[in-house]
Amino acid sequence: MYLLFFHATTMQEETFTRINYIVVDGDSPPLPGLLRLREVPWRVPEIKQLIEIRHGFIGSEYLFYQTNIPYKEELPAVLSPIGEPLPDTDLVSKHWPNGFSSDVFDVILYKPPGKCWTTDTIPPKPRVKKPNIDALGDDEGQAKVIAAVKKYHTSTLAKPSQFNQFQATEVKIFNGRPQEADGPPIGLFNPVFDSFQGRIASDTFAPTALQLSNILPLLTASQKIYDSEPGPDGRTAALTHLLEQILTFDILEVSMPKTKSDGLITEADGPHLMFMEVKNEIGTGGCDPSVQGAIAYVSYWGQAKHEWLRQQCCCPSMILAIAGPHMSILGGIMLKRPVIQPLTPYFLVGNNPSSPGHANEVAKIFASLAASLQELRKFYRDFRRTPVIRNPMRHYPYLQHFTLDGKRVDLVYTGTLAPTKAVFRGTAQPEGGETFAVIVKFVESYNATAHRTLEEMNLAPKLIFISSEGPDAFKVAGRIMVVMEDPSYHDLSQSDSPPDCVLHDVRRALDALHKKNLVFGDLRPPNILSVREKGRVTGAMLIDFDWCGTAGEAKYPMDINFTLDWPEGVGPGLPMFPEHDNEMLKRLSAV
Repeated sequence: MYLLFFHATTMQEETFTRINYIVVDGDSPPLPGLLRLREVPWRVPEIKQLIEIRHGFIGSEYLFYQTNIPYKEELPAVLSPIGEPLPDTDLVSKHWPNGFSSDVFDVILYKPPGKCWTTDTIPPKPRVKKPNIDALGDDEGQAKVIAAVKKYHTSTLAKPSQFNQFQATEVKIFNGRPQEADGPPIGLFNPVFDSFQGRIASDTFAPTALQLSNILPLLTASQKIYDSEPGPDGRTAALTHLLEQILTFDILEVSMPKTKSDGLITEADGPHLMFMEVKNEIGTGGCDPSVQGAIAYVSYWGQAKHEWLRQQCCCPSMILAIAGPHMSILGGIMLKRPVIQPLTPYFLVGNNPSSPGHANEVAKIFASLAASLQELRKFYRDFRRTPVIRNPMRHYPYLQHFTLDGKRVDLVYTGTLAPTKAVFRGTAQPEGGETFAVIVKFVESYNATAHRTLEEMNLAPKLIFISSEGPDAFKVAGRIMVVMEDPSYHDLSQSDSPPDCVLHDVRRALDALHKKNLVFGDLRPPNILSVREKGRVTGAMLIDFDWCGTAGEAKYPMDINFTLDWPEGVGPGLPMFPEHDNEMLKRLSAV
């Protein structure tokens, strides 16, 4: 690996020096970078130290070369060091007495082959146990979305009329626009998103003194009224160098065909940590910057040079959307469809007299973002370009084991039951035991008491694990992890008329719950399994105890599907009663 530095210019304020650089890794295309510094580093060791700070490289492993490779917009695919390496004791001014030239690349920092660094990673890579058929289908679906996005300029596709047409097709981006274009919670697939939100909510997490000192200038610059977004006097330039000081990362301008993000934080070997999209004010630029950021995410990650990473992980990135003095932070992952979700609402990056603690809250958000970027850096460092091995678990939740009775149980996901839901099929391998089939789901709430009540009557599958119980209770993406045996029965969604034995068992199940003052709440055909023995239907089981709760106290969810014909009294946020279950059973019997 080697890095090139070229052309230093002084910024308009004449208090920062701008150093553009390019990172090259193996046979991948060169990647430009940017440093803005108050003082110019003229000694070789100082430049090495800057690289170590910005990219986490081990500076002592690099050799420093002088070169005069002509600067071009299209950089050569492979660049090699020229001449002899410069001693660490040399001053840069000794070799460039007239400063840096904008017409050539001036410096190569070269890493000899075989040298590499190691670091802890989050999360640990799953133990790949067997190939997965779903993963191949995911590749095809993902490729279709990437190809469709590449037909457009990012700014054109982001316009409401164009994006509305695009989202009406099969190859939509799951960014919640419209509501049905929604995907599973991104926090299930990489812990960086939960960590980001958790730090903001924590009473113990605090920004550093350096971050706090840079917040007031950021608020001031954000609230300023600008004539335009681009240009040296525009909003983007004014905010970029201040954000760099807070995040301690370079924010680059990296162009590719039909796409140019307003800012990009990218690592040497290709991973994109953050995308930034800026609109001068709310309503200017013709689109929502969060939508344009989602499209840019797909465009950049969809490049052929990133296929080796797309084959190994879900490509998590942060997205910073800016509309005037308001900003929002989102996260993105690449599954069969790209999934982009907001991690914060749009918030004012400015002084707010009505909220005395607002500046501290803004500082906390950006301090957490800085920590997330470091987490992503560590995550991506564990991947290697060769050999490219498809990880069949890359599009499944990162949580791939749990503890039962003091022993570890490994999970291997084998399929997704619903494309936009967090429900998966898999196999469980207990330590020292035999493998068995399971259903794994991640839900906002779950009534384990109701499930176990019916399990004891053979009216529900065996509940193996629920993460909300015990001293080590936890949630992932704000959800409870539930693991149950997979009975491999079919539900009633495709049945014309359920037989009497099925209706009888459903009645038994409801009676048992109602005696405990519990309401099932969601008695629809997809939540009723038809039990079969020796080729014939013998009874029923209930699944999906997400809504189940105490009669008169538990409430129906706010996102209840209004297109279904519910009994009278059922609605968003309304209390649940046994008669609702009884009415649903009556309708089921009349089918």
